[in-house]
Amino acid sequence: MRFSRGHPLAALASRASLATLPALAATLVGGCNARGGVDRVAIGLGAQAQSPANLSTRQGAELAIARLNEQRPRGAPAFVLRTLPPNVDLAVPMATALRDDPDVVGVVGHTDSRSTLEATPVYEDAEHDGANAVPVITPVSTSMLLSGKSRWLFRICPNDSANSRAAASFAIDSLASRRATMMYRNDAYGIGWARSFTPLYEERGGTVLSSEPHLAKMSNWDAYAGMIHREAPDLILFPGGPADAETLIRALRALGSEPRMIGGDGFSTMEEDAKEFAGVYYISFFLPTRPPNDGARDFVAEFQRRYRALPDQRAALAYDATMLIGRAVIAVGPDRAKVRDYLAEIGSRRPAMVGVTGPIAFDAKHDAVNKSVIIARVGSR
Repeated sequence: MRFSRGHPLAALASRASLATLPALAATLVGGCNARGGVDRVAIGLGAQAQSPANLSTRQGAELAIARLNEQRPRGAPAFVLRTLPPNVDLAVPMATALRDDPDVVGVVGHTDSRSTLEATPVYEDAEHDGANAVPVITPVSTSMLLSGKSRWLFRICPNDSANSRAAASFAIDSLASRRATMMYRNDAYGIGWARSFTPLYEERGGTVLSSEPHLAKMSNWDAYAGMIHREAPDLILFPGGPADAETLIRALRALGSEPRMIGGDGFSTMEEDAKEFAGVYYISFFLPTRPPNDGARDFVAEFQRRYRALPDQRAALAYDATMLIGRAVIAVGPDRAKVRDYLAEIGSRRPAMVGVTGPIAFDAKHDAVNKSVIIARVGSR
């Protein structure tokens, strides 16, 4: 894989302190060879790799592993991606298996907030006061409940407060919306999104006609469609799952109504059925047609060459998360605590990393700082 001379990670190995490299052969984790040295370092994938929904996440991580192996200093251990078999598909067993794998030095975390919340106590090894804790970077878990949740947990996407406020500004400024209906999933994600969106939207001149909770995968969307049809909003806010939103859209169309809709980052999966759901807006942290830097352009080109498809935001964020862990290992060795400390210093004692999704830095709660929020439109990327 070849990147342009100006790629922000092109000098990754040369910037790593060579004084730390002997640690790669004799520290706490890593696969040992017959001579007692370390010959591999694993980065775990906390998303079920065999799941079609996680395909792009795995591909982004795989691409980063290939890049890290090109960049690692001569004689240093090889990086491998550690995935789990299909029968391990729940958050806690997945986290336990990765935490207890002695080769794993860090984890590219789960792809939804609920799984991340469930798995965090496992990754931080709370049961044993952190004796076997492993750092985890979640690429797309956005819940506010994750802010400051653990010193072992990091995320590289904006949180729900930033996302919903961006949606409110876009609704007012770009869509000229003034009458919105909120359909929020009745959990921490949906409630937090609604609480952040509504004050800013109303402060800017909009009116939330109604704010209705719903349960995931419920069956009575026809009733909700009838209510929305009567309210006649100019916009529907839908902090919930894309499958439920698709059911609601179909029910509204059956009534002859099709108001605009904005959903969360999970709505990017609607791109797979762009003909049916064209025009739906959603939160995005990366668009392959609008790469933020030269490295991102090279990433898109290499992803297309290898996988014959454009990378989505999950692929790009998984790539960046994997590169962060790998860069930390090259700098400080495969010691989990040292990797965690290295990550915590990015953006403060260490410079921000310029990833394919833009600059990456962490605040005191290990949230991403100053990450861009894009409002994408299905069928337009």
